[in-house]
Amino acid sequence: MTATKASLLLTYVCAFLYLGLLSESGMAERLRLEKDLSLLNAEVERLVVENQGLEEKERRLKNDTYALEQEARKYYLLSETAHVLKFEEFPERAVTKPKSLPTSLRAAGFGGEWKEPPLFLLRFFYISFSVFLILGVYYKLKRLPHTSNQKRLN
Repeated sequence: MTATKASLLLTYVCAFLYLGLLSESGMAERLRLEKDLSLLNAEVERLVVENQGLEEKERRLKNDTYALEQEARKYYLLSETAHVLKFEEFPERAVTKPKSLPTSLRAAGFGGEWKEPPLFLLRFFYISFSVFLILGVYYKLKRLPHTSNQKRLN
């Protein structure tokens, strides 16, 4: 096998591995996306349960004056003799809350603690390694003496 053929074969093998493992639709990207999806599904489940609890608490505080007084005493350190006044809100003046991000930056992966190297770093090192491997094989095979007998049979 000539140096050019061996280098081309190695180039094809490296390109095939890169496309299968590290490309935008490769296995590593799919695993990362599945992991992100499972984290987001767990966060959605947690927020749904938390939202149901808060809605139940809101209903209880709207209808039950005793529960409202207990909650006010708990958070505002009111005494037992203090009276709690509840003011009715008009629906047309209700202020909508701005939407906030459901997760912190740390939970989104920006905390600085990487459990696995980022994909762009793996791609960089893989491409660098492949290029040096292909060039090394080419130059090594180019320097080897020919082992075939060059005599003609005629």
